[in-house]
Amino acid sequence: MVNFDDTEMFTLIHHFSIPDIFTWGNRDIEKREEIRRVALKDFPRGPFGYEWYGFRIRVRRKESRRDLDLENVLKLIVDAFSRRMVVKDDSESREIKICDNDDLRWVRTIEIGGDFTQE
Repeated sequence: MVNFDDTEMFTLIHHFSIPDIFTWGNRDIEKREEIRRVALKDFPRGPFGYEWYGFRIRVRRKESRRDLDLENVLKLIVDAFSRRMVVKDDSESREIKICDNDDLRWVRTIEIGGDFTQE
């Protein structure tokens, strides 16, 4: 298990909040573009040049009758920041590229967790 709070091993590139939860499926391009749009606020200038990257994703959701598969959340977020998907989507958010692709060569760890909220 990695410790993203270890500043000798990891550097926080960016932190942002999305007002809705997206899972992969229909309209993936639009969902990735919305993630990019939100993330662009105060996004740091690249290129970043790290050997590999990690993502920490936290999900908060109101309880409902419809279940949420937590693992379906991370795919769109990681893809939103890969050069391959930015180019494929013909995104206007070209500066949001962090890594070349979403494979193990570039993304070596993903921490995802969730909980329920009243908000």
